[in-house]
Amino acid sequence: MVKDDYAIEQFRKNGYKITPQRQEILQAFMDNNNNQPLSAEEVHRKVVERYPNISLDTVYRNLNVFLEIGIISKLSFREGKSRYELDLGKHHHHLVCLKCGLTEVIDYCPFKFLEVEKIEEEKKFEITKHSFEIFGYCQLCRERPVEKSFNKSVSC
Repeated sequence: MVKDDYAIEQFRKNGYKITPQRQEILQAFMDNNNNQPLSAEEVHRKVVERYPNISLDTVYRNLNVFLEIGIISKLSFREGKSRYELDLGKHHHHLVCLKCGLTEVIDYCPFKFLEVEKIEEEKKFEITKHSFEIFGYCQLCRERPVEKSFNKSVSC
């Protein structure tokens, strides 16, 4: 598979061994059929099925290696938990539902519509990378009836 080849090449090019645990972590991302970014805990749950003794710390350490060599990207959404996704050279951004957490890829980059040189000059700031997520509500969450919550006050 092309993704597999790219990742293996990145490990070799950067002097890292391709351990069974790393292969399994990579496989967790490749088997992620819904393409939703995964938390370290979700990756761990997938890997522990084949490697029951792998620790969450080992998953985190390897995710950092994957980040360093450009196999995955780290995303930070509103929930405050880092999420990760395969990053095999296709630059993109996301729509994120504030209610259910659904994440959808935007295949183009809104950044290219900004006057980058003007921003850099005005702010005396060199832009080297960017992140762009749009938060709102997906169609399913907008169509769901509003759940009513009742304030139950307790009397003494």
